[in-house]
Amino acid sequence: MPQQVDRTQPQNELRRHNEQLERLCRLTADVARLGDERTTLKKIVDTAASVIGVGGAHIALVDRSEQELYGVISSGRHAQDSPRLKLQLSQSGGAQRALRTCRAVAIRNAEDDARVNPRARDIMGIRGVAYLPLLSGRESFGLLILITRHPHPWSTRELELARHIADVASVALENSRLMAQLAETEARLRSLVEHIPAIIYLCDVDPPYSTRYISPQAASMLGYAEEEWTRDRDFFMKILHPDDAGMLIQLGEEAIRKKGVASSEYRLLDKQGEVRWFRDETVLVRDPSGNPVGWHGVLVEITGLKKSYH
Repeated sequence: MPQQVDRTQPQNELRRHNEQLERLCRLTADVARLGDERTTLKKIVDTAASVIGVGGAHIALVDRSEQELYGVISSGRHAQDSPRLKLQLSQSGGAQRALRTCRAVAIRNAEDDARVNPRARDIMGIRGVAYLPLLSGRESFGLLILITRHPHPWSTRELELARHIADVASVALENSRLMAQLAETEARLRSLVEHIPAIIYLCDVDPPYSTRYISPQAASMLGYAEEEWTRDRDFFMKILHPDDAGMLIQLGEEAIRKKGVASSEYRLLDKQGEVRWFRDETVLVRDPSGNPVGWHGVLVEITGLKKSYH
């Protein structure tokens, strides 16, 4: 009697493989939407543990001195203030190798393997472990660590899937760090702009030079609130001394035709109607096509200098 062939196993394998790929795609989309670093990384490690089918997934980073590996996030439920494990890299040969070679290191049976940190093995109950490097360019800065509670023969498919998830984690971490740096830089720049004794502005290219942005110093130096500048399209021309308007327009037109920079001195009327002299250093802002879209400049008061010359 001919032996019956079981066709369900290959079909189940294919179905599981497709489900894994689908979840990986969903994870990538979720990471693109999530903004908070902790929420994003938690989503990654939980998905890694579930999709690959391991006992735990962890993200760990290397300290600046490259002496320690410290945990950042782990799959499963943990208290918000639960302590993060810190391990000496010198006692973690497998982790060291993954970081140094930028390639995965998979250990089937970690029970007596010297490449596994003994403290981590005891605390986390590690029996099988895989270290996947987190890469920035050609350098590694951390690991996605997968662990099992029993010895585990890591398959090529599992390691490939883990590699993709590690890549997603790398991008998420780099984006998070970049956004934090940008936010810090923006805060410093804003603080600088708002505390220097000058007025920073952005206005339209053509008269009446409608104001798009004016720094807070405009209120303290001239007495006009930001809303007065931006609400009224003709506001600048209303406080510009009428004898200086023609000169300013001519300079602007000449700067557009030439290098796109202009220096000028002119008078503005403050809230009390007093005449104040300012030096204006401005640069033409262009769009990617080269078309002028605005003036970005700095106003420095020179009233005192003008009075000392007369």
